[in-house]
Amino acid sequence: MLNCESLSRYTEKCKEIGNIDPYNIPRHAWKDITTLLGGDLPDLRHSDIYQYLINFKSAYNHKELRAYRSLEAYKYFIAGWVSELLIADIKQGNGSTLCIVTAKVRHSQSLNEEALRPWFAMEKEGPIIAAHCSCVAGLGEACSHVAATMFAVESGANWTKKESCTSQPCGWVLPSCSSFKSAPLAKIDFTSPATKYKNFDKQELHPSSCATPRTKKQLVSMEARQKFLETLKNSGIKSASLSLIPGCNEDFIPEGSFLPKPLSTLFSKDHTSLTRTDCRCSSSTIFSSYSLPQTTFFFPLALDIGLTVLIP
Repeated sequence: MLNCESLSRYTEKCKEIGNIDPYNIPRHAWKDITTLLGGDLPDLRHSDIYQYLINFKSAYNHKELRAYRSLEAYKYFIAGWVSELLIADIKQGNGSTLCIVTAKVRHSQSLNEEALRPWFAMEKEGPIIAAHCSCVAGLGEACSHVAATMFAVESGANWTKKESCTSQPCGWVLPSCSSFKSAPLAKIDFTSPATKYKNFDKQELHPSSCATPRTKKQLVSMEARQKFLETLKNSGIKSASLSLIPGCNEDFIPEGSFLPKPLSTLFSKDHTSLTRTDCRCSSSTIFSSYSLPQTTFFFPLALDIGLTVLIP
């Protein structure tokens, strides 16, 4: 329910389109856009969307909307958040046709909530006149849900301009998703929304799900793989990846240990029967037998600790 101020603003908006409230239009007056012939779609272009979102003056405060962030709402359309795209044609007294478009658009922050119902009105071959959405930001006339609906119609209008589609029902199918489920990484399409939107008009889209699997690439043969590894090994550069591959990691295996035997190997039950003096002599003998490389600077400290254990 709208408060008094919002209701007054919404009434003013409806006056802009001939005192018509799109939410009160009966169901039989709406038509599914995807079943229309190419010539029955409104000629909505990207320039019209830009002109409305940026330069259109609001009916509320007569200031330009300047909704720059809503220009990225094509991501909602490409992601499949727009569904049930409907259109109603209203004949005006001057003979022109007013097109009102509505759709279901999912929330951007909560996918489990009931879908929103944005709408926008435009002349058949003219500019966008007004727009609204049932979200909080929709009272400002330029939320992302409204913009996503516009981009959906614009994509359909571009698609039906193709010669093969002008004499038959629309060949484009909106990639809408009715649910969002987890999936293995191999089945998730990580193509950026910008790339998808750019390529949308270049291919026939009849998706069965919201994710389009990537094209399977031919696997490299074992012979080619082995030849690559040998070339990498003989290049003279030690590649860290070769250290994990059997048959190529010989250069990474040390020739021997530079450290003496661990102190734990020095334990002997015979030492328990020695006197303190004999134990000191035995410890000195063992200590003198150790040869410590310069690289093992930390070992003398550990050895001193070990001798302390041996000699209480």
